[in-house]
Amino acid sequence: MAIACKITVEPVLLLYMLAVFMLHPALQDLIYSKVCLEDYTESICDNLYAPENHLALDTVQTGSSHWVQGSTFMLAVPSIVTAQFLGSWSDTYGRKIPMLLPPVGAMFASLLYIVMSVQLSQIPVSLILLASFISGICGGFTSCIMTCMSYVAQASSFHARTMRVGILESMIFVGGTIGPVLAGWVQKIGGRSSTFTLIMTCHAAVVIYIIAFVRNIPPRHPPQTSWIRSGCSFQHLRECAGTVVKERQEKRRTYLLWLLAAATVVMICTSGEMDISYLYVKDKPIEWSFEKYTWYFSLKYGLGALTLLGILPFCSKIPDMILALIGLTSKLGGLALLGIAWEDTSVFLSAALSMLSTWILPTLRSAMSKLVEPNEHGKLFACVALLENVCTLIASGVFNSVYPATRLIFRGFTFMMAAGFLILPVIIISVLHKALHQFSKYDSVELAEEAQEVSEEMEHEGEPSPVVQVVSPSQEESDLMSEGLSIVGHHPLNLTQIQKKEE
Repeated sequence: MAIACKITVEPVLLLYMLAVFMLHPALQDLIYSKVCLEDYTESICDNLYAPENHLALDTVQTGSSHWVQGSTFMLAVPSIVTAQFLGSWSDTYGRKIPMLLPPVGAMFASLLYIVMSVQLSQIPVSLILLASFISGICGGFTSCIMTCMSYVAQASSFHARTMRVGILESMIFVGGTIGPVLAGWVQKIGGRSSTFTLIMTCHAAVVIYIIAFVRNIPPRHPPQTSWIRSGCSFQHLRECAGTVVKERQEKRRTYLLWLLAAATVVMICTSGEMDISYLYVKDKPIEWSFEKYTWYFSLKYGLGALTLLGILPFCSKIPDMILALIGLTSKLGGLALLGIAWEDTSVFLSAALSMLSTWILPTLRSAMSKLVEPNEHGKLFACVALLENVCTLIASGVFNSVYPATRLIFRGFTFMMAAGFLILPVIIISVLHKALHQFSKYDSVELAEEAQEVSEEMEHEGEPSPVVQVVSPSQEESDLMSEGLSIVGHHPLNLTQIQKKEE
């Protein structure tokens, strides 16, 4: 198989997630410092690990955990609703405009972070909640991922979708590789305000790129009403929910719901790990500085990006569910090792052990997109974004409550708990593997042709296709083509298409 494609929305996700991963450690460090300075003097905050300051360290650890939890809550709750509207809008009015809202909101949130970093001891830490709310009401990072995934899912063929989604997902990990190190370096050279200024600049670059270079993919059936009249209708929310629960032939709804359940558990564990990892390595006996943590974070995401860009494209013949199981095994092992980490080497080894965990969500997203119609991709990924926000809330509440409660008993208990949770998606995916692999045999030819029709329609309308692909079908697909109408009697999508043509 030979596939050639040109860049579309990959820079959008790369720049946005670069800013997000610069923000993640920088914001936690800002919270840590402001919590300490609100109750203690600067001299105590500079020597928190001194034996005589152990009570102050306990107070700062607990307080920081609670403010991280509050910030996560204010980001996730508003973005749950916004993501549902953006998903339905992208299916109804086109993919480009909904992509603009998340970076615009993040720019305004970055302004507040700059002010807070300049007035470190004067402005209360509670202002962080307002900044998180502004970013959340504009969609947050989950809406940016959702709009980009919808774009790529519609613009790519069935056969190439797992690879294209994997490449797009790798932009998250490239951002996670560069972002923390860049944030640590900029903060060391220019201070916290310089870091947040660079974050705001990245979001501004995203807005400019979308306006200048991202071509819109219009809906195949343009709406009869204008965006102004029906854009805020709650019909969009009902359509998103209906995409998941609607009846589908051959148990597709059941498989879709189980895949969503598996993804939910994975996202809870991933979000919870991120919430407490900084506090975990700041505590005794590891006692990392901000800079060392950024190196660990960058290594972890760099290895993840390497597996997505350097290994996953060569695994196109391996079924999605097998790739997901490999990723789950890797993640489970990494969490278990991190839970018993006692010094620097063991923490860094946990990052290497979990490097294949980046395969889990791309393969699950790709598998889910193959169970719905092309004009439902935006709504589907909006539902995934909703789940991601809910998972962020659940994980923040659970992990930031369990970690302080178990910290003095067994510091790594929360990571062991997360590893135990991952056994559930392992069971789900193992059961679904055979059924989903059978679907792919019949769908790949048909939906690849449909994606090609979309591309030809766009070119006929005078707008170049955002993705140019040349796909040589595998032998299995060639055999299916030669069967011709014999497949029609076995595959419900063919019957649906014939009915539409007759009407």
